[in-house]
Amino acid sequence: MTTPTEATAPPREHHPTLRLLHGLRPHWRRLLPAALAAAGSELAAAALMATAAWLITRAAEQPPLASVALAIVAVRALALGRGALRYADRLLGHDGALRAVAGFRTRVYEALVPLAPAGAPAFRGGDLLTRLVDDVGAAQDLLLRVLFPVVAAGAVAGAATALATALLPQAGVLLGLLLAVAGALVPALVLALSRRAGRAEKQARAELAALTLDLTQGAADLAAYGARGRADERARHAAARIAALERRQALTASLASAVVLLLQGGATVGVTWLAVRAHADGTLPATHLTVLAVLALVSFDALTPLPTAARHLAGVRASARRRRPPRRAAARRRPARPGPAPHRRAAGRGHHRPAGAPPPGGPLALDGVSLRLPPGRRVVLLGASGSGSRR
Repeated sequence: MTTPTEATAPPREHHPTLRLLHGLRPHWRRLLPAALAAAGSELAAAALMATAAWLITRAAEQPPLASVALAIVAVRALALGRGALRYADRLLGHDGALRAVAGFRTRVYEALVPLAPAGAPAFRGGDLLTRLVDDVGAAQDLLLRVLFPVVAAGAVAGAATALATALLPQAGVLLGLLLAVAGALVPALVLALSRRAGRAEKQARAELAALTLDLTQGAADLAAYGARGRADERARHAAARIAALERRQALTASLASAVVLLLQGGATVGVTWLAVRAHADGTLPATHLTVLAVLALVSFDALTPLPTAARHLAGVRASARRRRPPRRAAARRRPARPGPAPHRRAAGRGHHRPAGAPPPGGPLALDGVSLRLPPGRRVVLLGASGSGSRR
C-alpha cells in the first residue's frame, strides 16, 4: 500500500541542461535542418579554401584546362553554397529557437498559475520577471550559441582530420590531436572556470531587476522615509558586481581564444613541416602539401567560437537551475488529490431577520433580505454609497 508520503514524493529530477534539451524535442524538425545548415556552412568554408589552394598550386604547373575545370566549378559552387547555407542556418535556427522559447515561456506561465495570489509574494517582482524573460530565453542561447557551434565545429574537425589522414597519416594524427585539445579540452576548462561566475551573474541580474523595480514603484515611499540614497547605492553596487563578473568571464574566454589561436599556429607549422618532409622524400605531391598547410590553418576557424560557447553554456545552466524554484513551488501548492467539495447543506453562517418597522419616510433599504453562506463560499453586496442606511 502506498503511503501519502510516497504518493506525493516528487519525481527524480534530471540535470537542468538535459531538461532544456528534452523541452526542445518537439521542435526537432526545425532544429535539425538548422544544425545541418550550420555544419554545412562551415564545411563549405573549409572546403572552399582547401580547393582553392589545390587549384592555385595545380594551375602553377600549367596543366590542360580540362584537368582543373572541376576544381573551378567546385570553387564557385562552394562560394555560393556557403552564403546560402549561412542564410538558411540563421533563418531556420532563429525560427526554431524562438518557437522553442515561446513554448518554454508558456509552460512556465502555466506552472506559475497555481502560485497566484498566495504564492507569488515568495518571489520579488523583479526577480520573477528575470526568471520569465532572461532565464526562459536561455533555450535560445543553448541552441544558437552552444549547440549549433558545437555541431559545426565537430563536423569540420572530423572532416579535416579524415582528409589530412588520407593525404598524410602522420599529419592527420597531429592535426586531430590538436583539434581535440582546442575543441574539447579548452572549452571544458572555460566551462569549469565560468560555472560559479555564471550562477553569480544570474543572481546579480535578478537582484538588480528587483532593486530597479523597487526604485521605480516605491520612489515615493523611499523619498518619504529618506531611504532613496541607500536604495540607489544598493542598485549601483549590484550593477558594479555584474560588470565585474562579466569582465571576469570575458577575460577567461579571451585567454581561451588565445590558446586556440596558439594551437592553430602550432598545428599549421607542424602539419606543414611534416608535409614538406614528405614532399622532399617524393611521397607527397606539391598540391597535397599546399592543401595540408591550408587545411590545418582553416580547420580551426570553426573552433574559435567554442570558448565563448562554453561561457554561454555556464549561463544557460545557471538559468535552467533558476527556472526550478517557481515550478517546484507550483508543484507544492497544487494538491496531489483535491479535497471533496463542501456539501450544499453544510452548516454555515447565515442571516435571516425580518426587517423592523419602517421608519418615517420610507421602507428599509434591505427589507426582507435573507442570506446564508455555506463554507467556502463568498457573497458580495454591491450598491451605491449609503445604500445600507435607513432612508
